[in-house]
Amino acid sequence: MLLARYTPQPRWLSAEPLNLAPQLIGLPLATPQRRALAMGVDLAFLALLAGVGGLWLICGLALVAALLGGQRAGVRKRLLIGWVFAAALGLLAVQETWNNHGPGREAHRVAAAAEAKAEAQDEAAAEVAEAAVEAAATSASAPGLTDAQRIAWLEAQVVELRKPQPFKWRQQFDRALASVGISLGWGVVYFSLLPAWWNGQTLGKKLFKLRTIELTGRPLTVMRCLRRYGGYAAGMATGGLGFAQALWDVNRQGIQDRVAHTVVIDLRAVAAPAAPATPAAPVVPVVPVVPVVPVVMPPPEALPAPDQNP
Repeated sequence: MLLARYTPQPRWLSAEPLNLAPQLIGLPLATPQRRALAMGVDLAFLALLAGVGGLWLICGLALVAALLGGQRAGVRKRLLIGWVFAAALGLLAVQETWNNHGPGREAHRVAAAAEAKAEAQDEAAAEVAEAAVEAAATSASAPGLTDAQRIAWLEAQVVELRKPQPFKWRQQFDRALASVGISLGWGVVYFSLLPAWWNGQTLGKKLFKLRTIELTGRPLTVMRCLRRYGGYAAGMATGGLGFAQALWDVNRQGIQDRVAHTVVIDLRAVAAPAAPATPAAPVVPVVPVVPVVPVVMPPPEALPAPDQNP
């Protein structure tokens, strides 16, 4: 019904918008080695945030969704917001590191182990209850057993089910999947908000003096940064070939740069020298050519005789 009412708007083939701002020509490109080092710093920082989930991650994702439509803040205000955001992420990373490696790490680990044990006990209790119901049904249908024998048989089944369970790959896979999901969520928040607020830089790029710029010269938006983060997924889907594209591309663009129409420049390198101006051709004055018209004089006898009267 909805498809029948929907009328698609007509579209025509059109030329692509301006690809490259003239003032960007000649900027030094970042080398793949420095880009890899900067990405290593960013991934290490995200690894520290992998244990921070819950409300903080939900707030970050909500902020990304709220800013997809654009941002109206000026350059200085965006930089200030970027510093505040980076400081907040840094505090969360430090808190997580302190909980895992600080003096109170034992208490934190004990609490985490107790939580995991309680969860496992809940799962075991559910399995025990389910098995007890099945055992009760089986014993009830077994002929020739007294009530005492049925009770003893059920208690033996409960004791057997309460014994430590062997290692379960499914539980470990579910935990690893949850950790990967948290890391991907923080990746969306980190790579979408920080470059948009920090003038195209993340912690790694700021450390190695690199910057991501949009080829039209406009400031990066959250939507464009999110598209660039999606390019990382495309690079991993190609087995890393999309990232290796930066090794032979003329502008050192990986697949994430082509998706977002961006390029990474090196702020420490010197820009390419401007091409020498072509000397202008000398101006030759143009002299108008006037055609020469011959004047034909009449013969003397054709001229009137002068008047002889005084």
